[in-house]
Amino acid sequence: MRNGIDITGRFNDRTTQIKVDLTAGGGEGDICTIMLDDRDWRIVRPYPGENISLWLGYQEVGLAYMGSFEIDDVTFLGKPRSIQLTGLSTGLRDIQKSPQIANFDNKTVGDILGQMAGQTGISTAISGGLASQKIPFKNQVVSNLHMIHELERIYGAVAKIADGKLVFAPRDSTESVSGIALPTLVLLPEHFGDWSVRYSSKSEFAGVKAAYWDKDQHIRQWVNSAIPGADNGAEHFTIGNVFNSVEEATAAAASKGEALKRSEVYAVFDLAKGDPWVRDQQTLLVSGMRDGINGSYVVDKATHTYVRSTGIRTNLECRAPGDGADYSDRAEEWFLKPLPGEPMGSVIPDGTFNGPF
Repeated sequence: MRNGIDITGRFNDRTTQIKVDLTAGGGEGDICTIMLDDRDWRIVRPYPGENISLWLGYQEVGLAYMGSFEIDDVTFLGKPRSIQLTGLSTGLRDIQKSPQIANFDNKTVGDILGQMAGQTGISTAISGGLASQKIPFKNQVVSNLHMIHELERIYGAVAKIADGKLVFAPRDSTESVSGIALPTLVLLPEHFGDWSVRYSSKSEFAGVKAAYWDKDQHIRQWVNSAIPGADNGAEHFTIGNVFNSVEEATAAAASKGEALKRSEVYAVFDLAKGDPWVRDQQTLLVSGMRDGINGSYVVDKATHTYVRSTGIRTNLECRAPGDGADYSDRAEEWFLKPLPGEPMGSVIPDGTFNGPF
């Protein structure tokens, strides 16, 4: 769709490649890159700022919605004659990136994010548990974008702009923002093309300490959060800044501990058959491989690439679950083994589900 008009028929004849990167927050937005065959210079000139919505899939089973993107860059190339379009998630460019001065007094996370989104005319999709988190006081002297990702780090969330919405959801969650249970996808040996799983040294810390200012006693107090599977005898990682409440400090300590846990494992999985239904934050269970590869993962970045000559490829960059969860209990055999001609992830319990938000 270009500016709300279906151009699929004409577009498919000219498309040589589509690449979509779906990233789980961390300061990154979703990106699409499209290469068009401009062999006879008959393509109507595209301009930055135009909107394009993308679907990828298979004729036999249908299409998966990739997202809505605003064209950020148009490049005319040769030889051969071609046009490259680069798009960012719709709404990402609208978030204020220049420093702002603001004070938030006794506001919730939902209040703060709602105010920032409202300044740029985008809506919000915030998990209820996160939206209600109360922040006694917070000064803002940075950009809205920086502030959003500061809250992301404190509360262990995924913050991103997708389809003109500011999404704020628990990281590594098995539920969507709206509370829908998301299935765990199991990958068996026949589902893989290439793979790599890298283990780094485990955290030297047993947990994380964070401080907050106790306004009643006028002293600094500390909270501790254990890191799953860590050596209980080791020392604790200390977060440098002092928070305004015990709740904020507790959330920040838990978030940092989960980040340290995730960093222990980094896996890259190329699927044997592209599956554009897999999104960032999809939970995975690898089974039937060897010890060291089998286990639970969360997709940190999903890259879906369509090439006219070869079809769809899917590359998944994954981390260990931050809470040390084991997803084996969530696996259902009927979901794990697609029917002939059906890509993985296309069968979702309780009907069709087009995305996590």
